[in-house]
Amino acid sequence: MNYYLFLPISALIINTLLISYVFARRFRSAVIRDFLRFVLFLNLWLVSYILYWSMLPPEWMTPIFKLSCFTWIPVGLLFLETVHRFLNIRSTILLPFFRFSVVLTIFLTASTDWIIKGSILYDWGYELEPGILFVPFSTIAVSGPAIWGLYLLLKERFRTKQRKIRQQLNFWIWGTTIALGISAYTELFNLDEQGRFLFVPLSPAAISIQAFFIFIAITRYGFLNISLERIAVELFRDIHDGIILTKENHEFFFANQAAIAILDGSPSREGLFKPDWHFANYREEQDHIPRDYQLLNNSALQFIELTVSEIRITENESGTLYLLRDITEKKAAQEKIHQLYSQIVNDLEIARVTQASIITQKFPDKGSYRIHSFFQPIDKVGGDMLRVIEHPERVDILFADVSGHGIASAMVGGMLSIAFQIVSDKKLSPKESLSEIHEMLSKVVLHHHISAVYASFYPKENRVRFSYAGHHPMLVFRGGKIHPLEGEGRILLAVKELHLNDYHFDLQTSDRLLFYSDGLYEVKNNVGEIFGYEEFLNWIQGMADRDTRSLLEAAHRKALEFGNGKHNDDLAMLALEIGP
Repeated sequence: MNYYLFLPISALIINTLLISYVFARRFRSAVIRDFLRFVLFLNLWLVSYILYWSMLPPEWMTPIFKLSCFTWIPVGLLFLETVHRFLNIRSTILLPFFRFSVVLTIFLTASTDWIIKGSILYDWGYELEPGILFVPFSTIAVSGPAIWGLYLLLKERFRTKQRKIRQQLNFWIWGTTIALGISAYTELFNLDEQGRFLFVPLSPAAISIQAFFIFIAITRYGFLNISLERIAVELFRDIHDGIILTKENHEFFFANQAAIAILDGSPSREGLFKPDWHFANYREEQDHIPRDYQLLNNSALQFIELTVSEIRITENESGTLYLLRDITEKKAAQEKIHQLYSQIVNDLEIARVTQASIITQKFPDKGSYRIHSFFQPIDKVGGDMLRVIEHPERVDILFADVSGHGIASAMVGGMLSIAFQIVSDKKLSPKESLSEIHEMLSKVVLHHHISAVYASFYPKENRVRFSYAGHHPMLVFRGGKIHPLEGEGRILLAVKELHLNDYHFDLQTSDRLLFYSDGLYEVKNNVGEIFGYEEFLNWIQGMADRDTRSLLEAAHRKALEFGNGKHNDDLAMLALEIGP
């Protein structure tokens, strides 16, 4: 039995236990991942050593040495990768160089005799016979990364002021130093005059000692929590918002340049940072909602949005992160927006009053006819317009809908009202009146169009003459039934050439002529369904026996009920009721 196999087998068992323990704890981080990869390749190297010392047939050994080179050549590089990840540093030259060297060395080892040219039998098993390039390539690809990693650890050890980080680094440094020392002694100085080993080389066992020391650093100090001072600089130095980190009991830890600039100096006093030293009326809150504070000790008025969050510094230590954002300009902009909003509300109120003045809402009771109406815009002001002008022998009615909503549509409605006033005095036919309005407004209204019905009622004849411009039909209520007054005509201001027609209808005593806006039947419910024109006609047919005022109120209520209290367009109705 080969008792020397106890060395690689015991080292393999120890490394496997390390890997199992890490996986059992379910810790996941980039550093842990790199450490596990390093130990995994070390295990593969130990398996290779078990093969080397298992006294296999001699003709197998040289191919085994060459094919298994991928298990030990990358070990130094993987250690360096773990160091880089732990220290959170980047390398644009050396690390890529070592990676290339490892790949090249593996390729040359497997394909030529320059690195490994054969195998030599010893009491404990077989060792490789080095080729002419073994020493320089193994030094560069295997020893070089390990030595450079040790240098980086030593540099960080003397640079950092964090006690726990220094203690963690001590384990790395001691483990690496012991591993390199044992490996160098047993590989370089353990030779006789013929270059043969005097006793068994201990490189894999030595590196297992290194892995064990790193494992102690992991388990004792929170599974490789990397230097927060360094990661804070890397993560927060380019952030425009201020970042302040504190440990427990307000012990100051880190502040980026943005925070120093915002506070106009160092945030700490005697090694502490307390927010109430810098922010007016600061209170400790349980939530993490950003809050606005005025900055103290500042000649100019300055406001800061402060967000406070608890963070985990190590497995056993927590801290606080303060995020500072200068919102002075935002506050000033909000004040301007508030002033502008107040002005807009004022303007809307003025526009509402103005629109109310140009929309006819009160009508005299003439005996031979009566007029009823209601108007509710979607906003303070709307695009629907209804106006009635009485002349000695006739009554002119304009019922129109300007595209869009809000102030712009209301302004067009105002111009439409003025145009209607001018045209009504000319005593033209409804068709000619709409054409005249179109000509007057087409030069000044460029981005709106108007659907309208122009009606002239002659009380002595009980006759109504009318013309449509893209508007839906008026309704006549007679004998408990409704009769749409059909007609056609192109919408105003949409195209240059109009196509309009004059129509007339003879009314009878007790007839009612109803004008209504499309908002009454295009209203949507909470699932987006539209009430619909046909449904509206069916519903209003059932209301035909009601008196006029009750009918208008019911139609208004129906639209709001279907829309669950909301309407997506202006609501307007006007009814001309023929008296006895």
